[in-house]
Amino acid sequence: MARPTKEGLDYFPLDVDMDQDDKVALIEAQHGVTGFAIVVKLFMKIYKNGYFYNWTEKEQLLFSRIINVDINSVIEVVNDCIKWGLFSDEMYENHAILTSNGIQKRYLEAASRRQKVKIPSDHLLLSPSQVDEYKNLIIEGVNDDINNYSDGVNDNTGTQSKVKESKVKKSKEKKSNKDINLEIENFRQRYSENQLKIIDNYLEMIRHTRRSAKIADTVIFQMYDSWDKYPEICVEYGLKTHTDNPSHHSKGEKYTLGIIRGTTAEEAFKKLGSSNQSNSLDFNQYV
Repeated sequence: MARPTKEGLDYFPLDVDMDQDDKVALIEAQHGVTGFAIVVKLFMKIYKNGYFYNWTEKEQLLFSRIINVDINSVIEVVNDCIKWGLFSDEMYENHAILTSNGIQKRYLEAASRRQKVKIPSDHLLLSPSQVDEYKNLIIEGVNDDINNYSDGVNDNTGTQSKVKESKVKKSKEKKSNKDINLEIENFRQRYSENQLKIIDNYLEMIRHTRRSAKIADTVIFQMYDSWDKYPEICVEYGLKTHTDNPSHHSKGEKYTLGIIRGTTAEEAFKKLGSSNQSNSLDFNQYV
C-alpha cells in the first residue's frame, strides 16, 4: 500500500522579531500576551494541517477548550486578526478557513522538497509570479495538462493559464449566488417586519468589522442558517443587544451567536418586552 501523502508540517519558522510585525503588534496591543499566544497557537494548528485551519463553530469550541481560553475571547482575537489582515478575510468569508498569502508562502517553502504540494485554486492567494517560484505546486481544480511542469514547456505560460482557469471557475461559482440569495429570502420569511429591520441594521454593523466593508452572500447565508436553530425572539434579542452596544461593534457575528445561544426565549421576551423593544404580543408564538 502506498504511503499516504503528508500534508502538514512537523515544524514551522517562527521569527524572533515576530512581535514587531504591525499585524501581530496590533493584536498584542488589543489583547495582550493572551492575544499573542492565541496567534501562535493558531499558527501551530494551521501548519500542522498544512496551509490553513478550518474555523467553524466546531473548531472554535475545541480550540478554546484546548488552550483554556473563553471562546468569546478567542473569537474576538480571531476577528481582529482578520480585521488587521493577519488572516485573509476573503478566505474566511467564502470558505470559513484561516490562511494568508504569507502562510501559504512559508508552507510551500517548508515543503519545497516534496514531490507535489496541492492547493485548490479557490484557496490560492499567491500571485502568478509567486506561483512560478514553487515548481512542485499543483493547483487543484485546474486542468491536469496545465498543472504539469514538463520539460520544454514554458512555465510562465502555464502559470498564466492556471490563473485564467481559476478565474473562469470563480465566475461559474458566482452563478450559484442566485440560489444563495433565494435561500436567504426563504430564511427571512420567518421574521416579522420589525425583526427584519433589526437584522438589516445588524448586517450593516457587521460589514464594518471587515476591512473590505463587505460580506459575502455565503457568509450572510451561514448567519441565517445558524440563527435558524433558535427561536426568532432569541435572534432578535441577540442582534439588537449587539447592535445597541457601540463598545462591542468591532466584534463579529460569532459574538452575537454566543448571546443568542445563551439566552432562552422566555428571557429574551422579558428583556425585550421590559424596554418595549419588541412588537411581540404573545410569548407562546416564539416557543
